[in-house]
Amino acid sequence: IQGTDIRGVLHVHTHYSDGSDTIEDLMKYSISRGYSYLGIADHSKSAYYAGGLTLEDIERQHEEIELLNRKYTDFKVFKGIELDILPDGSLDYYEEVLSRFDFTIASVHSSFKLDEDRMTERVIRAMKNPHVDILGHPTGRLLLSREPYKINMTEIIKTAAAEKVILEINANPHRLDLDWRYCKTAREAGCSFAICPDAHRTDGIDDMQYGVNIARKGWLTRSDVVNCLSAADLLGLF
Repeated sequence: IQGTDIRGVLHVHTHYSDGSDTIEDLMKYSISRGYSYLGIADHSKSAYYAGGLTLEDIERQHEEIELLNRKYTDFKVFKGIELDILPDGSLDYYEEVLSRFDFTIASVHSSFKLDEDRMTERVIRAMKNPHVDILGHPTGRLLLSREPYKINMTEIIKTAAAEKVILEINANPHRLDLDWRYCKTAREAGCSFAICPDAHRTDGIDDMQYGVNIARKGWLTRSDVVNCLSAADLLGLF
């Protein structure tokens, strides 16, 4: 895979939660970098510390996205959300709300000290929810500051392949998670991947280069990475 294979950016935060920029600013920046779509994924309501979206926030954001999609006819904004995987593996919106999104990312943001069995069961339960499309930063590590939580990645990879859940390669240089060492094994198990910047401001989109490097180090090709697809094909996949 090469950087030029990537056609769009997923997992971007806006001023609706803990990002600093508007959706339109992020769109314009993405266009300037040659991308053709953008997947907004602000935090969900359980992430109160990060300004997680209420139902009213979701309605306002979706209305804004629809207006922008009519304004920028050659660019697509996907309605996404980064869901919190709660300690018991449940998600923090009801099915009716989850069905409104074009895609969802499910991530662990709390209770990092569960033992391996409980953490693995927690994440697998979330992955089995039919509304979950992507597993975000699968091991939760922060380089030089937080070790990965204890989780059985063999079982996570097996579940991702069975449930058709996409594994994120989080390109933020503080994360680089999924670690490259898992990529080849996951690919051989039948998994697909999304390279995402987890951007919280416009220039965070440029972190995509680090995710591409991780994918290359893990022997991935463009056919393994979903955001090498066109916007229409990606929407169909979701």
